[in-house]
Amino acid sequence: MAESAEHAFLSDSILQIMDAASESRLYAYREAERKRFDFACDLATNWKRAVSGQTLWKHTEGVDKDVRMLLSESESDALIYVARSTMKNKAVLYEAISDYKKTGLSERLDRLRVFWVPEDFDADSESHRKLVHSELKESVSRDLLLSVVLGGITDRDVSSFATWSGTSGLSLAVLAEVEDSGFGNYTQLAKKIGISAGPIKERIIRLSLTGFIVPSSDPRISGTIYEVAPKGYALMDLCGRLFAERDKFGAVDSGLGYICTLLGIDPYKVDLWAFSPGFDFIASNGRNVLLNPRHDASSRLAVEIHSAMDRWDVSLPEPFYQIPGRDIS
Repeated sequence: MAESAEHAFLSDSILQIMDAASESRLYAYREAERKRFDFACDLATNWKRAVSGQTLWKHTEGVDKDVRMLLSESESDALIYVARSTMKNKAVLYEAISDYKKTGLSERLDRLRVFWVPEDFDADSESHRKLVHSELKESVSRDLLLSVVLGGITDRDVSSFATWSGTSGLSLAVLAEVEDSGFGNYTQLAKKIGISAGPIKERIIRLSLTGFIVPSSDPRISGTIYEVAPKGYALMDLCGRLFAERDKFGAVDSGLGYICTLLGIDPYKVDLWAFSPGFDFIASNGRNVLLNPRHDASSRLAVEIHSAMDRWDVSLPEPFYQIPGRDIS
């Protein structure tokens, strides 16, 4: 049976959203073999995440089958279910999930992301398509791209990191050093960076509490007590991309601009901070901007990036991720 226009639009939209956001270069995207699913793709940073998904529009009786098929998929790290929002569909989905919890396999549910679409959506209506695509973009970006692919980083994480008190650039310098050489003890790390152990201890505690670093799974083998978490890698990659896009007056590529929006970052402020040592109201490129690193997370992040590189000699290479090509025809 041929799929409906709504079914095709929704499946294609999920892939388009993930493909477009990959222009940020914070992760790589590749459409994958669909196998028995409606859509599938691979997303990769330092590790690859396989995504598989189903779309339900007309056939309510397929909900239970779809969910059980998704949850039985062992090779995918994230499972997406896009479904028509009706009471019957939600009731059947709830029942299927409840049954799964009773089997002792509830941990598989952690991979499932469900996105509901208004039941009166009409794919022949341009206004409907724009609205549904926009809502899916917001939901998928936050519940999948930020939460899964980029390690769970949030706008609050970025704001907290950027506005920590103390020496500018030290937080990023400590994070980069843990990534490069690991963490043995405060004295050792302080000696490498060239500062007393007190500020180092404070930064390690803050990075740990916010989830940018995590305890090493096996310190005896790795030789380090802490290692950078996926969220921490995402932050360093973001800083590297923003530095690479400097001098463009905030005109970063659309993918990076969108991720910045989700994380509460204004790329324009990140780009202009160097021209405003007094942090006053300035005019540049036809736009007035108030830069106040004492209170503004975007401006403070810019100062953090510059200070880490200038004072602590931190290297922030632009991230570059690839997924080997494969014939998916």
